[in-house]
Amino acid sequence: MRELCVTVFLFLPVVLFATETAKDKKEMPPLHHVVKVKPPKGMKLPEDFPLNDQQQIDCQTCHGVEDIENTPFDKVDKQADNFHRGGPYKKLSDFCYKCHAKKEQQRPNIHKLLDDNKKYDEKACEYCHKKAPDPKKKIDRQKLEFRLPPQKLCFGCHLKTPHLNALNHLVKPGKKMAKRIKASEKKQNVILPLDNDGKVMCATCHTPHQPGVIDEKKPAGKQVADVDLDKGVSYVEHPWNSVYQQDKKMRLQKLAQKSGETYNLTYKRLEHEVLLRLPAKDGTLCQACHEFER
Repeated sequence: MRELCVTVFLFLPVVLFATETAKDKKEMPPLHHVVKVKPPKGMKLPEDFPLNDQQQIDCQTCHGVEDIENTPFDKVDKQADNFHRGGPYKKLSDFCYKCHAKKEQQRPNIHKLLDDNKKYDEKACEYCHKKAPDPKKKIDRQKLEFRLPPQKLCFGCHLKTPHLNALNHLVKPGKKMAKRIKASEKKQNVILPLDNDGKVMCATCHTPHQPGVIDEKKPAGKQVADVDLDKGVSYVEHPWNSVYQQDKKMRLQKLAQKSGETYNLTYKRLEHEVLLRLPAKDGTLCQACHEFER
């Protein structure tokens, strides 16, 4: 069963499969480690992760399935506990950290833009900006130069669907909603920027900047941050979950019939939020664009 929840996913780097000769080449899936290479100096492999006769990483180094090198790929039992040595693992990255130092291999949080002295890191800014702007100066948004169009920047690290209904929001607001957005910006002293085509984008609701990078008195600097960036967003169980699951039951059954897989949707409430332009827990963010009947 697949669990669908509101979360952010991290991708492991895709590593190409290496072979000694073109004749021996096998088509391996993405996320596969290189073989026929010696571990770098300083890397200590677990004792039960054997190297080959040339002291190189090979199939048997990572996999405990017997005679895996001579077994056709589609015949290998990839669900076996020892498919990855020492398994099963809850996350593939847990297996990778058997050899690789976790701290060194983790993707940096590029939203952490301030150093220990609260000075912004220009190199971190230039993940997204072609040139780091000075947040202390007045900035014309139209003159900001990004490495990609702003509506595509977030997808370099995040999924297009990090939460339910994310894609549904990436549309151009109607006249009535656009007017409401402008009124909310003025009332809340915040910016809710649209993309170059006037559509809602990730940065309309989310701010990419760590609290303190931009003066919080400025509309661009206003945001919600009730938890440390390293901890991030968290959710708590909610009694409404049983109602939510019942409401989605028929649609999920139809999806299971079409896809051949079953899914489980869970409803949770926000506990802590960060990098949001307005609070979502109390509905303020939603009401900046939408009008609900009472």
